[in-house]
Amino acid sequence: MATYIWLVLLSVILILSFIFNQLQRKYQISAVILLLLTGVLLQFIVHSSNIKIELPDEALKIFGTLGLLIIVLEAVMDIKLTRNNLHLFNKSLLFGSIIVIVSLGLISLLLKLIYDLSIIQALIYATPLSIVSSAIVIPSVSNLSGQFRDFLIMESVFSDIIGVLIFNFLATVEFGNFASISVFFLEFILMIIISLVTTFLLSILMSREKTKNMQVVILAVLILIYTMSKIFHLSALLLILVFGLSLRNLPDIIIKKYQNNRFIKHLNKEQINLNLKNMHDFIDEFGFIIRSIFFILLGYSINLSALLNIKVVIIGISLAFLIYLVRFISLYYFTTNKYEQLISITMAPRGLITVLLFFQIPANFINLTIDSSIMFIVILLSGFVMSSGLITARKYQTNEVK
Repeated sequence: MATYIWLVLLSVILILSFIFNQLQRKYQISAVILLLLTGVLLQFIVHSSNIKIELPDEALKIFGTLGLLIIVLEAVMDIKLTRNNLHLFNKSLLFGSIIVIVSLGLISLLLKLIYDLSIIQALIYATPLSIVSSAIVIPSVSNLSGQFRDFLIMESVFSDIIGVLIFNFLATVEFGNFASISVFFLEFILMIIISLVTTFLLSILMSREKTKNMQVVILAVLILIYTMSKIFHLSALLLILVFGLSLRNLPDIIIKKYQNNRFIKHLNKEQINLNLKNMHDFIDEFGFIIRSIFFILLGYSINLSALLNIKVVIIGISLAFLIYLVRFISLYYFTTNKYEQLISITMAPRGLITVLLFFQIPANFINLTIDSSIMFIVILLSGFVMSSGLITARKYQTNEVK
C-alpha cells in the first residue's frame, strides 16, 4: 500500500502545482507560496491523523540542488545577449552585487548583536538570507515581458552566484593565510575553464542531428560536473551560467562571428538552434516536476511549533525589514514607472538557495542557539510581500490603463 500512497501523493502534487501555475498567471498569486502552504497543510494533516510519512534526510537537499540547477539553466537559456541589452546585463550584475553585499553587512550585524556570534559566524549565517532566490523569481515573473523581466531574472541569477561565491569563500578560506586565499581564486578560474570546455564539447554534441535521449545525456553531464564541482567546493553555478548563456547565444554570435575558426567549424548553427528548442522544452517540463516536489517538501519540513516562538518571529520580521530596506534604497530610483518600481522593490523572495546554503554551514561554525525556523519565517514573509507586490502592481497598471 505504501507504494500506491506515494504514487497518489506525487500525482496530487503535480496536479496542484499545475493549478497553482494557472492561478499565478491569472491572479499573480505566487505558485511557490501556494506550494509551500500546501506542504505546511500536509504536515498538519499528517501529524493530526497520526499518519507516519518518513522522508529521507537528504530528500530536501537532493531536490533542492536539482531544482536550483534546472531553474537557473531554464532562465539563462532564455537570455539573448545583444548590443542593445548588454548594458542591462551589466546593470543586473551591479545591482545584484550591491544588494547582496549591503544586505549581508546589515543582516550579519543584527545576528551578531542578537546571538553574540563571531564576525565570520555572523557573515556565514547572514549569507543565505542575503540572496534573492532565482528559483522563485523566475517562475513568478513569467507574466512580465521585455527588458524589465530580463533584468529581474539576471539580477536574481547573479544574486545566487555572488552569494554562493561569498559563502564558499567565508566557509573554506583561512583568513590571514595567503595560500588559502590564493587557492580559492585559482579554483574560481579553474571553474571558468571547466565551464567553457564543457560548453564547447556539449555544443559539438548538439551540432549532431537529433538523437534520441540527447537532452537527457546533456543534463546528466551537467549534473555530474555540477556535483563534482560542489564536492571540491568550486563555484558550480558558474557552469550553468556559462553553459546556458553560451548555448543560447552560440548560433547568432559566436558561430556567426568566428565561422572561419577551425574549432567553430565543428559547430552547426541550424542544428544547434533545433536541438536548443528541444532542450528548452525538456528542461521546462523536468523543472516543473522538480520545483513542485521541492517546495512541497520545504513546506512539509517547516517546524510549526517554532513559528509560535515570539522571539523567533520578531527576529524573522526584523531580518525581512532589513532585506526590503536595502532593496528600497537600491532600486527606488531604478525606474520612474510606478508599476515596475513596485515589482522591483518587492521582488526579493528567499527560498531554495537560502535553504541549501543554510544546511551547508560547516560544523565548526554552527551555533545551536540560532533556530532554523527564522529562515522559514523570512522565506514565508518575503514570499507574501512578493505576491502582494505583484497583485498591487497589476491593479495599479489596470487603473492606469482605464
